[in-house]
Amino acid sequence: MILNHKVYGSSENKIIILHGLLGSLDNWVTVAKNLSNRGYEIILIDQRNHGKSFHTDQFDYEIMSMDLKKFLDKKKIQKVSLIGHSMGGKTIMHFISNHPSYAQKVIIVDILPKAYANNYEIIFNSFSQINLDSLKSRNDINNYFSKYFSDPIFISFLSKNISRDSNGKFKIKFNLSSISSNILKISSAIKMDRIYDGNILFLKGENSEYIDENGLIEAKKFFPKLNLVTIKNSSHWIHHENQEKFLIETLNYLRTRILK
Repeated sequence: MILNHKVYGSSENKIIILHGLLGSLDNWVTVAKNLSNRGYEIILIDQRNHGKSFHTDQFDYEIMSMDLKKFLDKKKIQKVSLIGHSMGGKTIMHFISNHPSYAQKVIIVDILPKAYANNYEIIFNSFSQINLDSLKSRNDINNYFSKYFSDPIFISFLSKNISRDSNGKFKIKFNLSSISSNILKISSAIKMDRIYDGNILFLKGENSEYIDENGLIEAKKFFPKLNLVTIKNSSHWIHHENQEKFLIETLNYLRTRILK
């Protein structure tokens, strides 16, 4: 099975973007359009158990890394730049550690390879308790999640996981059962047996706590050519909260010739 994807633009300079946990390729459409207008071919991917990609019981970074390799091989892509946000960043870090020859430029958005606290119980509960038949509009969905969360950006993000099926009824897009049962694997540190010696850019949200000093020290053991840039006026959702600065730093890095 191949991952669901959308392509923006056409170019030899290809970029794959992987979304974060409970996200989908839809979260990155505006960024994809902006980058494709600057001469890049952008391939947005729904990772397994997300968006319109297939659902399975198996869900961890090793298998998502293999999903990415199978996708590249199927599309006959031998060299590509990679951008990954949160869980998508961890997938890419695992992938380049095991398959470095595919990577051209790599951008990791507000995540480190370390373990993180499992704070998803309230999110999973909110989805498991939702009465989909009672929903009549997008406004109903937003109002429902506002009972659990106060951040309008996060509410909008979660709401995108509710869509209509072919009969016009609302459904949950992601695989709630698999993701919730495997969440400890996703929250854990990724296993890397090799050092990735290529250049790699990490983008940190100024107000985010996902990238900390101790975690960065550990990350540099596996990514010795790591470069960190902090995006002001943003938290974990850098590409949404300060998209202009995100695009500037992304393009600066993509256009920089790496001297070996």
